[in-house]
Amino acid sequence: MMDANIKAILGLNSASPREVTRNRRGVMNYGHKTGGSIQVFTNESWERNKKYYVPNGPRSCVKNFMRG
Repeated sequence: MMDANIKAILGLNSASPREVTRNRRGVMNYGHKTGGSIQVFTNESWERNKKYYVPNGPRSCVKNFMRG
């Protein structure tokens, strides 16, 4: 018989039910030029962190290269 702590570490316990009613928002994060990942926020966490994700310049990549 396995100890309860060992089952918890191995992930053998039943998972909590997934919450599907909350809205989600995502932000692309680029760790390197070859690809990005999506950081998922709930509405509450988005309201706290949206001040860090302000656009800086045109929305088009082509326009960024054509400037100056």
